[in-house]
Amino acid sequence: MTIDSKDIYTEWGCTLLEGSFDTLLKYPKRKAVKYNNWAEADGIDPDLSIVEFEPKTVKMEFLMKADTLDMFWSRYRKFITDLSAPGYREFDLIPGMTNRLRFNAGTAYDKFVPFNAGENLSAFELSFIEDNHSIFPATPSGGINLRGDYSINGIDFADFGIGSDDNQEDILKYPAIKTPFTDGRTTDLSTIKTQHKEIKLSLWMLAGSVEEFLNNYRAFFTQLAGAGNQELYIKSLDGIIQIYYSDCPSFSVEIWREDQIAVRFTISVVAPVVSWVDAGGDIRYRVLKDPDLGLLADEQGRIIVFN
Repeated sequence: MTIDSKDIYTEWGCTLLEGSFDTLLKYPKRKAVKYNNWAEADGIDPDLSIVEFEPKTVKMEFLMKADTLDMFWSRYRKFITDLSAPGYREFDLIPGMTNRLRFNAGTAYDKFVPFNAGENLSAFELSFIEDNHSIFPATPSGGINLRGDYSINGIDFADFGIGSDDNQEDILKYPAIKTPFTDGRTTDLSTIKTQHKEIKLSLWMLAGSVEEFLNNYRAFFTQLAGAGNQELYIKSLDGIIQIYYSDCPSFSVEIWREDQIAVRFTISVVAPVVSWVDAGGDIRYRVLKDPDLGLLADEQGRIIVFN
């Protein structure tokens, strides 16, 4: 593990503690999407032509060992001085992944072994900012056998090694109703229109190596967070809905070994128009078309004739 090509142990006497990858891998929040919210239409009409991300805060916890008080202060001062120098630092902590971060603050300090015991073990947390998130398109490889629950743009979540905790609460919640028009005296309830909807999915991801994990991690978020609407298939709805990426509220590494990676994370997506429920008593029918005869039929197989 290096910072600006310097090994963090040989240069500063530090090691990176467990949990430091959580915020490093947490995907950044998308900047606010501009949209039109027409009163006479369901949902919103968002401008998804550009994808931009908010700056991301990355917190890392380091362990430093020192035999004497003088050694501690020498190492600690050099470490803080080097990392807080003007400009960005290049962190190479995960093979195949480089993050350009700028120093933000020291947020915590804990002394495990006091100096009068002959040596000191100190843990301290530093905060950094990633201003510009880099996107690396990739194609999923490996994956798991638990298939069919979700897919993104026609690619099963299992191809990325991703499964879900089967939480359907956000999907099944009825969307809020838009405020009806009123002239101050009467309220027009002749039509009912629904608002857009935010959906959170609780997911987990498995990989057999760091290389496989990083590839599938990049491939998944490339599909999810691209420009325009993305097609999310949900088995419980037996259909595809249009969504766009909003945020990754949480990310935690459960297992990190050379031959086994396991993480849990949550994604937040927005459905501009809720198409899987009907508001206001409207009835919608699915129309089927015979590819050979060109005939239209309803779900009961009855031929539809237009006069």
